[in-house]
Amino acid sequence: MRQACNGMAEDCRNILYDVFIDKTLALLDAEAEILKEMLRHGTVSAGFHAEAVRGSGRKTSVTLTWNGTDSDLIELVAALMAAGAIGTAEGRDLKIVDVIRVFEEVFHLKINALYTKRGKVFDRCTDTTPFIDSLRKSYNRMLDARLA
Repeated sequence: MRQACNGMAEDCRNILYDVFIDKTLALLDAEAEILKEMLRHGTVSAGFHAEAVRGSGRKTSVTLTWNGTDSDLIELVAALMAAGAIGTAEGRDLKIVDVIRVFEEVFHLKINALYTKRGKVFDRCTDTTPFIDSLRKSYNRMLDARLA
Protein backbone atom coordinates (compact mmCIF):
# COMPACT_ATOMS: atom_id res chain seq x y z
CA MET A 1 0.00 0.00 0.00
CA ARG A 2 2.80 2.40 0.88
CA GLN A 3 4.59 1.72 -2.39
CA ALA A 4 1.46 2.51 -4.37
CA CYS A 5 0.85 5.67 -2.38
CA ASN A 6 4.44 7.01 -2.61
CA GLY A 7 4.13 7.71 -6.33
CA MET A 8 0.84 9.60 -5.98
CA ALA A 9 0.17 13.21 -5.28
CA GLU A 10 0.03 14.15 -1.59
CA ASP A 11 -3.74 14.77 -1.50
CA CYS A 12 -4.59 11.44 -3.23
CA ARG A 13 -2.24 9.50 -1.00
CA ASN A 14 -3.92 10.79 2.14
CA ILE A 15 -7.35 9.78 0.89
CA LEU A 16 -6.27 6.26 -0.05
CA TYR A 17 -4.31 5.86 3.16
CA ASP A 18 -7.27 7.07 5.24
CA VAL A 19 -9.66 4.72 3.43
CA PHE A 20 -7.29 1.80 3.96
CA ILE A 21 -6.85 2.58 7.66
CA ASP A 22 -10.61 3.08 8.14
CA LYS A 23 -11.42 -0.25 6.47
CA THR A 24 -8.74 -2.07 8.47
CA LEU A 25 -9.99 -0.62 11.75
CA ALA A 26 -13.58 -1.47 10.86
CA LEU A 27 -12.53 -5.06 10.14
CA LEU A 28 -10.69 -5.31 13.46
CA ASP A 29 -13.69 -3.86 15.31
CA ALA A 30 -15.97 -6.42 13.66
CA GLU A 31 -13.63 -9.27 14.63
CA ALA A 32 -13.52 -8.03 18.22
CA GLU A 33 -17.32 -7.91 18.37
CA ILE A 34 -17.56 -11.44 16.97
CA LEU A 35 -15.16 -12.72 19.62
CA LYS A 36 -17.09 -10.95 22.39
CA GLU A 37 -20.35 -12.52 21.23
CA MET A 38 -18.74 -15.96 20.97
CA LEU A 39 -17.43 -15.70 24.51
CA ARG A 40 -20.71 -14.30 25.83
CA HIS A 41 -22.78 -17.10 24.32
CA GLY A 42 -20.30 -19.88 25.06
CA THR A 43 -19.77 -20.79 21.40
CA VAL A 44 -16.02 -20.53 21.35
CA SER A 45 -14.55 -22.49 18.46
CA ALA A 46 -11.94 -25.23 18.76
CA GLY A 47 -9.18 -22.70 18.05
CA PHE A 48 -9.67 -21.11 21.46
CA HIS A 49 -8.68 -22.78 24.71
CA ALA A 50 -9.89 -22.19 28.23
CA GLU A 51 -7.14 -20.67 30.29
CA ALA A 52 -6.42 -20.99 33.97
CA VAL A 53 -4.26 -18.61 35.95
CA ARG A 54 -1.66 -20.12 38.24
CA GLY A 55 -0.53 -18.52 41.45
CA SER A 56 2.49 -17.00 39.71
CA GLY A 57 0.20 -15.13 37.31
CA ARG A 58 1.19 -17.19 34.26
CA LYS A 59 -1.60 -18.44 32.07
CA THR A 60 -1.64 -22.02 30.91
CA SER A 61 -3.99 -23.92 28.64
CA VAL A 62 -6.00 -26.61 30.41
CA THR A 63 -7.70 -29.45 28.58
CA LEU A 64 -10.27 -31.30 30.65
CA THR A 65 -11.46 -34.83 29.95
CA TRP A 66 -14.50 -36.72 31.18
CA ASN A 67 -13.63 -40.13 32.58
CA GLY A 68 -17.16 -41.21 33.46
CA THR A 69 -19.85 -42.62 31.20
CA ASP A 70 -22.30 -40.59 29.12
CA SER A 71 -25.05 -41.56 31.56
CA ASP A 72 -22.92 -40.29 34.46
CA LEU A 73 -22.59 -36.90 32.81
CA ILE A 74 -26.30 -36.71 32.04
CA GLU A 75 -27.13 -37.63 35.65
CA LEU A 76 -24.70 -35.02 37.00
CA VAL A 77 -26.04 -32.24 34.77
CA ALA A 78 -29.64 -33.11 35.64
CA ALA A 79 -28.81 -33.02 39.37
CA LEU A 80 -26.99 -29.68 39.06
CA MET A 81 -29.98 -28.23 37.23
CA ALA A 82 -32.48 -29.66 39.72
CA ALA A 83 -30.50 -28.09 42.58
CA GLY A 84 -30.53 -24.73 40.79
CA ALA A 85 -26.73 -24.70 40.62
CA ILE A 86 -26.71 -23.95 36.87
CA GLY A 87 -28.50 -21.11 35.15
CA THR A 88 -28.09 -18.64 32.30
CA ALA A 89 -26.77 -15.12 32.51
CA GLU A 90 -29.66 -14.01 30.31
CA GLY A 91 -32.25 -15.58 32.63
CA ARG A 92 -33.83 -17.71 29.89
CA ASP A 93 -35.20 -21.20 30.42
CA LEU A 94 -32.50 -23.80 30.38
CA LYS A 95 -32.85 -27.29 28.93
CA ILE A 96 -30.68 -30.22 29.91
CA VAL A 97 -29.65 -30.67 26.28
CA ASP A 98 -28.25 -27.11 26.21
CA VAL A 99 -26.15 -27.75 29.30
CA ILE A 100 -24.97 -31.13 28.01
CA ARG A 101 -23.76 -29.43 24.80
CA VAL A 102 -21.70 -26.99 26.90
CA PHE A 103 -20.20 -29.88 28.88
CA GLU A 104 -19.40 -31.64 25.59
CA GLU A 105 -17.35 -28.62 24.54
CA VAL A 106 -15.63 -28.32 27.90
CA PHE A 107 -14.69 -32.01 28.02
CA HIS A 108 -14.05 -32.37 24.26
CA LEU A 109 -16.51 -35.21 23.77
CA LYS A 110 -19.67 -35.98 21.84
CA ILE A 111 -22.60 -37.87 23.35
CA ASN A 112 -24.26 -39.86 20.59
CA ALA A 113 -27.97 -40.64 20.89
CA LEU A 114 -28.30 -38.03 23.62
CA TYR A 115 -32.09 -38.12 23.80
CA THR A 116 -32.15 -41.91 24.08
CA LYS A 117 -29.53 -41.93 26.84
CA ARG A 118 -31.28 -39.08 28.64
CA GLY A 119 -34.52 -41.05 28.55
CA LYS A 120 -32.82 -44.13 30.01
CA VAL A 121 -31.27 -42.07 32.82
CA PHE A 122 -34.62 -40.47 33.68
CA ASP A 123 -36.53 -43.77 33.47
CA ARG A 124 -34.43 -45.70 36.00
CA CYS A 125 -36.64 -47.53 38.48
CA THR A 126 -34.44 -49.14 41.12
CA ASP A 127 -31.09 -47.36 41.33
CA THR A 128 -32.02 -43.83 40.23
CA THR A 129 -28.76 -41.99 41.02
CA PRO A 130 -25.80 -44.39 40.93
CA PHE A 131 -23.24 -41.76 39.85
CA ILE A 132 -24.28 -39.19 42.43
CA ASP A 133 -24.26 -41.91 45.11
CA SER A 134 -20.71 -42.87 44.09
CA LEU A 135 -19.68 -39.19 44.21
CA ARG A 136 -21.00 -38.90 47.76
CA LYS A 137 -19.11 -42.06 48.83
CA SER A 138 -15.88 -40.91 47.15
CA TYR A 139 -16.11 -37.47 48.69
CA ASN A 140 -16.74 -38.88 52.17
CA ARG A 141 -13.79 -41.29 51.78
CA MET A 142 -11.57 -38.37 50.79
CA LEU A 143 -12.69 -36.36 53.82
CA ASP A 144 -12.14 -39.31 56.15
CA ALA A 145 -8.64 -39.82 54.75
CA ARG A 146 -7.79 -36.14 55.20
CA LEU A 147 -9.09 -36.09 58.76
CA ALA A 148 -7.36 -39.32 59.75
